[in-house]
Amino acid sequence: MPDDNEPTATADGSFSIRCADAVELVTDYLDDALNRADFAAFRHHLDGCEGCTIFVDQIRMTIQLTNATNDRQLHIMPADFDSLLADLRAQANDQ
Repeated sequence: MPDDNEPTATADGSFSIRCADAVELVTDYLDDALNRADFAAFRHHLDGCEGCTIFVDQIRMTIQLTNATNDRQLHIMPADFDSLLADLRAQANDQ
């Protein structure tokens, strides 16, 4: 049985990548910074791995959303932040 932690050789002698490799390479892939062999291995992996394809799409969408909102101020604090903070402090003091 093949070890999922080791890259495996393909028919042409190149190495396929694992999901962990894809996670490490996703930024370089999206920045078009992979060499030809790594790019081909990455694409080959995506062709057979729905999970990594979804992950790459999520990262791509995150980058697009970040770029689209780059000039806007986002309010991520909940409207009731002060009361939430007071509740957490009260709970901490009770312990």
